[in-house]
Amino acid sequence: MRIQTALLCAAATLATSLAAAPAHAQSTDDIGVEILQLLVDEGLLPREKAQELMARAKHAAELRLQREAPAAPGVIDVPYVPELVRNQIRDEVRQDVMAQAKTEGWVAPNTIPAWLNQVTLSGDFRMRYQGEFFDDGNFPYFPDVNAINQAGGVTDATGFPLLNSTVNRHRARYRGRLGVDAKINSAVKIGLRLASGDDAGAISTNKTLGDYFNKDPIWIDRAYVEVTPIAGLSFIGGRMPNPFWSTDMVWDADINPEGAAITARHDFDDQLAGLKLFGVAGAFPLQERGKDHKDRWMYGAQVGFEIAPVEDLTVKGAVAYYAYDRVQSEKNAPDGSRLNDFTAPPSLSQGNSVFNIRTDGLTTLAGLASDFNLLNVTGSLTYNGFGANKVRLTADYVVNQSFDAGEIARLRGEDGVAPGDSGWQLRLDAGRESIKKRGDWQLAAAYKRIESDAVLDIFTDSDFGLGGTDVKGYVIETNVGIYDNTSVGLSWLSTNAISRPPFSVDVLQLNLNTRF
Repeated sequence: MRIQTALLCAAATLATSLAAAPAHAQSTDDIGVEILQLLVDEGLLPREKAQELMARAKHAAELRLQREAPAAPGVIDVPYVPELVRNQIRDEVRQDVMAQAKTEGWVAPNTIPAWLNQVTLSGDFRMRYQGEFFDDGNFPYFPDVNAINQAGGVTDATGFPLLNSTVNRHRARYRGRLGVDAKINSAVKIGLRLASGDDAGAISTNKTLGDYFNKDPIWIDRAYVEVTPIAGLSFIGGRMPNPFWSTDMVWDADINPEGAAITARHDFDDQLAGLKLFGVAGAFPLQERGKDHKDRWMYGAQVGFEIAPVEDLTVKGAVAYYAYDRVQSEKNAPDGSRLNDFTAPPSLSQGNSVFNIRTDGLTTLAGLASDFNLLNVTGSLTYNGFGANKVRLTADYVVNQSFDAGEIARLRGEDGVAPGDSGWQLRLDAGRESIKKRGDWQLAAAYKRIESDAVLDIFTDSDFGLGGTDVKGYVIETNVGIYDNTSVGLSWLSTNAISRPPFSVDVLQLNLNTRF
């Protein structure tokens, strides 16, 4: 029986038993009234209902006295309850009532709007020190092709903007995110998340400190609707969490693609060793280019499985295909026209094969020399025999099936960095899935190699080699809980260029993470 039901019954019983009693002492009727008043004060019982209950109790008591009138009138004395004891009982009852009310959600109607029960707030904050340490033998003249394109092209005579490859950096950064998820009904929910960031780029939500205390911008990181008409089948539209199971070699962990996707999942429960099948298919616009030029899109599909062939061992695997439409740039005509300037990518990182779209011999505008259609195979083995701690080995391989070295050479018109079409990664994780309390821990080590045109350089991990492709190296990470939902972590990323002139950088990250 719930607490509020017990209180109502007690109040009614006490009021009834004492309706005919004299009021010369502290009576059960007084206590019943106090309990009813407590229910009214806490919003658990409308005042009108309390008055009605008291009236009915007194009426019932009068009828009972008429039927069971004693042979000789008498007086019923009830022991006096000291005020200190009554106050203590009142406080304890109030605490118990409110605790159960919050847990079970049975407060009186209209006390809390019903829609609040369908809304969930979440958030996280990370404070980071990041050190970037460059090798003394690094090549000092890497053109910053993204800065070139952001400027709409540059005049060769004035010189190219350059990437930093020689000067060590020490940066203080933070990331703040606040999310709201609302369940509209049994089939529909929406999600919205705001995040910090230095710019509106697709990857990082880090904000670097050091701008004379200027206010920082807030970006819409997620905004999507998810419709689940039947169990295991969902439609998602908007700026959504990445629906593909993947590693940061293909998709940086902060990527939230924009478009529409359908996800499907079927669990066989205890049959077939707990086999689970899943699939994703989606279409994602990359660039809307107006009526004169066709838009750029990415189409993706993935199928996968998860199975537990033996006790404490889980095997998961998936195959994905990502088809990019019209991301390869086109060279302008030899007469120096600029009709194909619109094919220049609006954003670049570093590593992808590029060429000069311009043919006037005086200016430079960078274009992507390769097309991209990626075949991605991902698999993992997870051992669950250590209780809450797990050990997982993950392997990832990607190959760009549209890679054409001859086409890249033709567009360049000159010798350049030897291009490559594939990438792979091995990663070992141990510890908790997530840090929730003090003493929880995580440890990870990884090695990966990403050739120049294995993936689009703007979407791969932005920390490994400071972002981009044509990079190889290893990662070591650790994270330890110091309070509930609060942890400290350390990451060391050591990388070298594969085909470019010498470029070696070590990145140290010290993090303080908290969330709710």
